[in-house]
Amino acid sequence: MTAGWMLSGLASRGRRLVAAAIAIVIGTAFLTASLAMLATAQAGIEDQVAAGVRDADLVASPTDMWLGAADLDAVAALPETAEVDAPAMVYLSQGNSFIVGATMPPAATLVEGQLPTGPREIAVTEQTAEGGTGIGDTLSLEPLPAIDASTGEPVDAAADPDPIEVSVVGVVNPGELGPLSYGRGFVAPDALLRELDPGLLYSQLLIHTTDGVGVDAARSAVATVLPSAQLQTGPEAAQQAVDQMTGETAVLSAILLGFGAVALVTAAIVIANTFMITLAQRAGELALLRCVGGSRSQVRRLVLSEALVLGVVASAIGIGVGIALGAGLLAWARAAELGIPLGTSLSIPVTAIVLPLVAGTVITLLAALVPAHRATRVSPLAALRPTGESSERARTPWWRVGAGALAFALGCALMVYAATGRDMMFGVLGGVVSFAGVLLMAVVVVPLAVRTLGLGARAAGVPGRLAVDNAVRNPGRAAATSAALLVGVTLITMTTIGAATGERTALGEIDDAFAVDLVATAPNDVAPDDSTPISGTIDRATLAQVSEVGGVEAARLVETAYLRLGQQDYPTLALGLDQGSSDVVRSAPQLAELTPGTVGLSNTLQAIHGLKVGDTIEVSGPGGSRELTVFEMGMGNNLAMNAEDVRALGGDEVGQQAVLIKVSDDTLGSTMSGLNEIAAGDASLTIQGSASERAVITQVLDVLVLVTTALLGVSVLIAVVGIANTLSLSVIERHREHALLRGLGLTRGQMRSMLLTEGVLLAVVSALIGLALGLLYAWLGVQTVLPDGTDVRLGIPWARLGLILGVALLAGVLASVLPARRAARVTPAEGLATA
Repeated sequence: MTAGWMLSGLASRGRRLVAAAIAIVIGTAFLTASLAMLATAQAGIEDQVAAGVRDADLVASPTDMWLGAADLDAVAALPETAEVDAPAMVYLSQGNSFIVGATMPPAATLVEGQLPTGPREIAVTEQTAEGGTGIGDTLSLEPLPAIDASTGEPVDAAADPDPIEVSVVGVVNPGELGPLSYGRGFVAPDALLRELDPGLLYSQLLIHTTDGVGVDAARSAVATVLPSAQLQTGPEAAQQAVDQMTGETAVLSAILLGFGAVALVTAAIVIANTFMITLAQRAGELALLRCVGGSRSQVRRLVLSEALVLGVVASAIGIGVGIALGAGLLAWARAAELGIPLGTSLSIPVTAIVLPLVAGTVITLLAALVPAHRATRVSPLAALRPTGESSERARTPWWRVGAGALAFALGCALMVYAATGRDMMFGVLGGVVSFAGVLLMAVVVVPLAVRTLGLGARAAGVPGRLAVDNAVRNPGRAAATSAALLVGVTLITMTTIGAATGERTALGEIDDAFAVDLVATAPNDVAPDDSTPISGTIDRATLAQVSEVGGVEAARLVETAYLRLGQQDYPTLALGLDQGSSDVVRSAPQLAELTPGTVGLSNTLQAIHGLKVGDTIEVSGPGGSRELTVFEMGMGNNLAMNAEDVRALGGDEVGQQAVLIKVSDDTLGSTMSGLNEIAAGDASLTIQGSASERAVITQVLDVLVLVTTALLGVSVLIAVVGIANTLSLSVIERHREHALLRGLGLTRGQMRSMLLTEGVLLAVVSALIGLALGLLYAWLGVQTVLPDGTDVRLGIPWARLGLILGVALLAGVLASVLPARRAARVTPAEGLATA
């Protein structure tokens, strides 16, 4: 009999359960899309860093040192091995710039021409080709000197190897992750790399066994010639490589899955409220079932059966929506070039189907337990009475308030301890405990905040006063309604402020280590009497070329001189800056500290010379010497000095050998290509700086902010459903009261205004509490995550926080539309007659 009631009930009340179904669909769709995108990113990273490794039968890796050419030849000579591949890389000089050579990466693809096969053939990367090196060109590469394996010293220090002329036969795309993915590079056969670097070393040997030889037999044979090497199968080594490369993806995984769990929890709150509404609407029906013989257990099974069917169907729909959403996100991510390797198609693991289906169904059942229990507590005769909320206000469970305050205080103490001790586990535990305390105290905090915020609404007239009274009439329901939006806003605010603070702190650390984005230096001149370098000069035409490159925001030519720091034998290039250099120097406090009598050194240079901030050191040059005070200002391996000191100490040998460049993070790739083209030309510039580090950090955190924006959308959708459900329940329970108000003269417009104000008050209060909690969690969380001694710079993106508050306001407005229309349609006579 229960099954028949359940099916007929679902058929007749399908429209009432739409709200709960929407919440389930949203939560499961977000979880499905997260799992699918993570699997896709994982597969993409594996294709980039472990494709060749994965296909090998056996992989030999050194445990303490690198493997050499003799090791490769010994393994290749074994009868058990058919072929041995070995990834290798060499850094070479090419004129006044550098170029990286490597064997063909597994993820690389041929773009044009052919792969190199001859002893003097190479294929350049796309970035190298964009710099002006194409098929048919000849490059002159300077090989490295031969190294004595026993001493690690050059065999003949005086010998200068002759350049090797190589022909470009192809252009390759090296893939998104790898040694050739950034800067100028080429691929070449192993024999040519050995010729370019006689001491060529290998990080792995990828071994393919002879037909008929098992992996165990090959492992034993290889172990005889490489007794100290780590031997793994291809899949084992591939998984290890992926694990080493997916640190950032693991963080993103935790964030996405955590947000998916939050979406399901907030959906559970909405589901519970929805079932409360449907049961309030069906009070007479359930009472009639009890009167004709239905037991409490049958009524309970009826409600839970409806929840089970609803959970399965809505979760299945959510999975389909999530897969479609994942496919759309994948297409967008490829177009946006976020820097995350992605495969050619969306990966949908079994967990992306099973987990959301099980989670959505179980959470729906759990959310329906309390409404099902309440449905069995009403006696048949009591339920047959006219519905309506009791005139008595719900009592406040003060035990919850006390427990909540205790939990919040304990959680905050744990978070403070975690922030001071950099203990992530206690930080997470403290956040969970403190937020649980907030949810417990919400039964008092939310009504109090609504009354405070509602002072202005009361002054607006009768609808405002009624709205405030209705919003706080049932504190438990007001707290439950706010919870859906409160959870989302807290997490969004915490992540947004945390990302902004992390970005500001990280960029501040980078600016302290390297105060400008890029430094382009020209070759130095050499004094005719000895090998002492003399500052070269960059002409104005080259400065103009640099300034015209797209993405270059500012370029400044500075005075330079080679000066000796302390007792060092070889002079160091000093860059002369003044207060007018603020257009290229990122760190304004450091520039302000760069006064005559000071010298700015990076942390590395301070460590090399055994100095610390505040020490004094003699700096000497052709013009004399001075005692200068050390402070922290990184310019790579160069000295940062006031232009007045550079001119005084450099004497007649002062030049203009360096250009300081400030670039836009958004166009770093194209900007570096343009600058590299200038550097490889007649100017022969060497470029170094922190621009790439800034761009990577900005890019990663931008992805994080995009994820939180998606969560904002999910939270808003669920919150709109939840607030609308609460207002709908209010309309049902206060049906007779609303009719009486209409009879006393309240117009339809005033009725709509009352419910609109009620919805907006609940939404704004939830948002304000969430903003405050998010700020607290972000501040303590960032201090927990960052290393001890880091100068944390709090970043508050006011525009984004304003957007969050505005969206919450919009959620309250949208949620009130349908309940207000329903309440306004009831005529006084109809309402008093049917209530």
